[in-house]
Amino acid sequence: MKRILLLILMVCGILTGCGGNKVTISEINLENVNDNVKSFIENVENDKKGIETGIYIYNDSKNQRYLYLNQDFLDDGRGFGDIDIKTDENSINIFLNDISISGRGAGTYKLYKINFKGDYEYLKVFKNGEETHFGGIGV
Repeated sequence: MKRILLLILMVCGILTGCGGNKVTISEINLENVNDNVKSFIENVENDKKGIETGIYIYNDSKNQRYLYLNQDFLDDGRGFGDIDIKTDENSINIFLNDISISGRGAGTYKLYKINFKGDYEYLKVFKNGEETHFGGIGV
């Protein structure tokens, strides 16, 4: 009986350790972040230096980032669309899209919390399938 229980625990441990996503993303409200993230976003909004991509990343810890999108991300008549994250051996790829809003108002910003396990050398961002860059990076 002990051997069967031990075998079941080992299998569960292996499946739990090997399974699951390495990267998770969730949309959050500005009220639910710490003061450092709020300060970074406030600086972004107050420090406009010409035309930016509207895509900003804040490195909160080794395995946690905040992705902030503001109105500069959007073209006229467009709103915030979906987001997807894919990984390969050494990079995290963030795919952002905008959508036509045709009559309804666009939000003023989007804020996402990104958690990941492991080490990645690159963090790439794409808008509507084309690689772009971050307008600012904070730590």
